[in-house]
Amino acid sequence: MSESSRLGSVNQRARNRRDQGIDRRLREKVREAKARGFTYEKHRVPPVMVRGGVIGAPLPVRKSGKSRPKRRFDVTLNIPGAEMRLPSLPQVSIDMRLFSGVLVAALGFLLYQLWNSPSFRVEGLNIVGLQRLNSRDVNAILDVEGESIFAIDPKALEKKAREAFPEFASVKVDVGLPRDVQVTVEERLPILTWHQEGRTVLVDANGMAFPQRDEGGSVPAVVVEASSSPPVLRIGDSFEANTTQFMPVEMVSGILSMSAQAPKDTPLVYDAKHGLGWKDTRGWDVYFGDVRDIDVKLRIYNVMLKQFKKDKVQPVLVSLEYVHAPYYRLER
Repeated sequence: MSESSRLGSVNQRARNRRDQGIDRRLREKVREAKARGFTYEKHRVPPVMVRGGVIGAPLPVRKSGKSRPKRRFDVTLNIPGAEMRLPSLPQVSIDMRLFSGVLVAALGFLLYQLWNSPSFRVEGLNIVGLQRLNSRDVNAILDVEGESIFAIDPKALEKKAREAFPEFASVKVDVGLPRDVQVTVEERLPILTWHQEGRTVLVDANGMAFPQRDEGGSVPAVVVEASSSPPVLRIGDSFEANTTQFMPVEMVSGILSMSAQAPKDTPLVYDAKHGLGWKDTRGWDVYFGDVRDIDVKLRIYNVMLKQFKKDKVQPVLVSLEYVHAPYYRLER
């Protein structure tokens, strides 16, 4: 027997004696444990799955980040049991704050382009319903030419038009894309002309007054020469027409009734003290106060005229304001 074989045999016997000693000590401990009432179960050692590997080699750790696992798509083919795998696509994550910022910037740029685009610039107003006024006057006052259609405020334009043109009974502004602005108006219909302190206004059936813009234009046949303002309007110490009610509706009706009783082509007169009347062609002013009992007042006036002719009297003022107390004045 060679020396190496002899040493191997000796080592093997030594290991066997060591293992036998270990087994003997384990058996003694098991007997002692059983004697004390403990049970013993032999633990099974899990089978070894890998041999020859490096013990304690660290496992690779995936770094955390914004990358997401890729999606895999498998497509079934017509051949039974066969599938085709498409290239994997990464899952992309979008930052919502960044997306919102880009969206706001894009919308802002779009609004800026629309606001400054010539295609949305107003070229002029389309005005419907004008009778006595012309479109040039209205366009000059409202002054929207060249404005962006998005800057047009219909309510503000309506208010501006009513303030500038009291002859408008109603104003409606409609705005449409790309640059259409239509103004629909209804003009007041004048039924009498009021002269006072060198100024002239026209009055409609509701007692609303507005200026006579065209001096050469037609005016109502009923004309009142007034020495004072109507009862409902007094602005400071001056006479002005505005969009408020100029005179009561009852006064408008009285003026029309008085005009029907006055001689043809005779202007009516108004005085705050004596009321309504007219300028008699014989050279005096006759006042009737209001139109109450106008028939009785006219009969009394005719009687007074006959008396003036008989007595050759030339009055400067005749008053029939009070039916039971008519009078005349010879001097101013």
